[in-house]
Amino acid sequence: MRATPDTPETRPLRLRTALYECALTTGTLFAVVTAARWTALPDSPLSSVLSTPESRLAAMALMVGAIVTTVLGPAMRRGTAGHLNPAVTLALWLLRVFPGRAVAPFVAAQLTGSLAGVALARLVWGEGASQIGYAALAPSPDWHTGAVFLAEAGCMTAIMLIVAIAIARPRLAARLPLLIGASVAAVIYFFGPLSGGGVNPARQLGPALLSGRTDLLWVYLAAPVVGAVLAAGISAALRPSASVRQAEPAATAAAPEDAAPVSR
Repeated sequence: MRATPDTPETRPLRLRTALYECALTTGTLFAVVTAARWTALPDSPLSSVLSTPESRLAAMALMVGAIVTTVLGPAMRRGTAGHLNPAVTLALWLLRVFPGRAVAPFVAAQLTGSLAGVALARLVWGEGASQIGYAALAPSPDWHTGAVFLAEAGCMTAIMLIVAIAIARPRLAARLPLLIGASVAAVIYFFGPLSGGGVNPARQLGPALLSGRTDLLWVYLAAPVVGAVLAAGISAALRPSASVRQAEPAATAAAPEDAAPVSR
């Protein structure tokens, strides 16, 4: 199948889609830092309710999962992506349901949105944002670098396998925002205290840079990408090419408006 021609008429559409992706990522990171601020600081109205570390972790997981689901739903209905995650964008390209020419603009938009969202949280919440380290992720002191890398990569592999299965089945594809939101919430709850539970380079870039906690930044940037690539490879190996072609209509919600048909 042929890709949409790269013409002066289609370039503004791709630019608008990338800007929309940047805005979505900005809003998501702002919401994540805001959620962390309201669950972690003692002056929060929620502090009397969330009195234990376990309750604060559960609340954070549920809020971030709800944020992801809320952002993805309208974006997918509009057919304007909403990946929010460079590793997801790369994996969808490897699964041949996202155009290669849109990968770099999307990744740039997501990483820019990560920085912009955290900067916006700093502007709005002031010291409240800095007191929580801008929601930067950190592993348990007992976990070494290799274990953190394997956990983050493994969680990303699991999430992308869920995505790959869903986009191949239209009935599941309609529930993809909820599936992804629930998966992210589960990763935060079970792996947050261990590896950090980020599974998204954009989730950590802005918080790490603004907080100065960059010692393991390379792990949080690279591990989700490795996991996404592994998931794409597993998916491609387990299903015939016909299944990939059947997945294209369901995946148009995860691609820019000018991205279909997909280049082979």
